[in-house]
Amino acid sequence: MPTKRLQELLSKLQEEVDQLGDSSQKERERLESLISEIQTTLDQDDADQYAPLLNSLRNKLGEFESDHPTASGIVRRLMQALGDMGI
Repeated sequence: MPTKRLQELLSKLQEEVDQLGDSSQKERERLESLISEIQTTLDQDDADQYAPLLNSLRNKLGEFESDHPTASGIVRRLMQALGDMGI
């Protein structure tokens, strides 16, 4: 499964979280949780787990759209990359 693109996007999302600083601790924790979920799925290297990940990303995207448009854009690109993989 081509996860290189997913790993690149995940790194960009982590960079975005790192820029939040301490003032947005709650938002930072939510995004860190999302990153952890994505990384766990990628580490499993099980294509059957990508569909549930995609659903989870869809559900959580709305939480970040207004407060973190850059992070939301990265999540959208992650979703697109999964779609391009046939998920």
